Amino acid sequence: MELKLYHTNDIHSHLMTYNKIIRFLADKRAQFPHTYYVDIGDHVDRSHPFTEGTLGRGNVQLLNEAGAGVVTIGNNEGITLTHEDFNHLYEDADFQVTCCNVTDLDGRLPENVKRHAIEDIHGITFGFIGATAEFTPFYRALGWNVTDPVEAIRTQVQAIKSQCDVIVILSHLGKFTDQRIAAEIHGIDIILGAHTHHHFDNGDLVNGVLIGAAGRYGEYIGELTLTFDGRQLTAKSARLVSTNELIDGEEDYYDQGRRILNEVITDHTLSLPRRLYSASVTTALLARELRLFLEADCALINSGLIVEGFEGPGFTKYDLHKMLPHPINPVKITLSGRELMEVIAMSMKHEHRGDIVKGFGFRGDLFGMYVLDNVGMIQSERQFSVGGRLIDVHQQYTLATLDMYTFGRFFPQFVQNEKEYIMPEFLRDVMMMALNRR
Repeated sequence: MELKLYHTNDIHSHLMTYNKIIRFLADKRAQFPHTYYVDIGDHVDRSHPFTEGTLGRGNVQLLNEAGAGVVTIGNNEGITLTHEDFNHLYEDADFQVTCCNVTDLDGRLPENVKRHAIEDIHGITFGFIGATAEFTPFYRALGWNVTDPVEAIRTQVQAIKSQCDVIVILSHLGKFTDQRIAAEIHGIDIILGAHTHHHFDNGDLVNGVLIGAAGRYGEYIGELTLTFDGRQLTAKSARLVSTNELIDGEEDYYDQGRRILNEVITDHTLSLPRRLYSASVTTALLARELRLFLEADCALINSGLIVEGFEGPGFTKYDLHKMLPHPINPVKITLSGRELMEVIAMSMKHEHRGDIVKGFGFRGDLFGMYVLDNVGMIQSERQFSVGGRLIDVHQQYTLATLDMYTFGRFFPQFVQNEKEYIMPEFLRDVMMMALNRR
């Protein structure tokens, strides 16, 4: 018997493309009686108004339409929803959800999530084990505990290998972790990977384990061809199908999202321009509110966060989402006076002003200029002040800023400093607070 195993990953709410994938899978089921489909996480991305308006549950309905059998979670499912919303995410799922390395702080799995999923697929017993990336401080701030995924997978393989003909790992862990798992853990037949947005045209064979990965945003659909003699897997191969070659179809997910978010926040006439390379009331308003919300001494953001400006009355949740689509959370960082002066000096260079930024939760295009709040400076004398007082190099200060700055690319100082991640609020929630305060 020959079985086709299709897989997607890191769709990130590119729903127009996913609509093509739904039709492709329906066509393949009509052609091949032995097919199965899985998704490897980050299907949800709250930068899309449909996902924002349905808090990801619309994505689950689309996975239902695609005929998904098993899925795992990515960081966008796990850490961009509140604890309660994540617990409700898969209530209406027609598929199984597996993730073996996330529990609540009392050791309970999230609702509708299993450590492994066992499926009888055309007479063959498949064991699926899902695992997700270890974003520990973010999960912890939302009331979840995330553990070492490699050890969690190892435990689950031992638990189910005697019951299964084939073991498949659904890994939202990244390319190099997948290769490590293949090399270290015996009993695995297939790893389907995600998270680092890599792809393998014909799979990657490591220690006899076939690793598949299908890039990002639905650019590809992964197809594994599995050949069985009775219940024994005798051959396996992988290829990718480019969705660029598939015919576009009509979809209205964006308009659906706009209708869901069509709630007026304020009737006042607003002028909130987008300016990348000069000061604006919009970035000043956001930076100030961020400082006040976190009760910090000062604040630091970048102008490229404002993706679209707004002029006029009737500002809605949809307008707010267009302005700040990023799933970025505030963070409060404790710095010494010396470190804070270093950060201010670095920000004044505006080294990333023309950079096109991808990832880190950023959903805009250009990074733009740094914007500071409650900070003063005399450049000629290299003097910096907070709240009108010169910074004391021996004093501790708190800086309200963005979680995207804490990964090391922008300010290496932030990696080791004490941090308090503020969740589940996004920057758009902070901007709403600012508008309600006016």
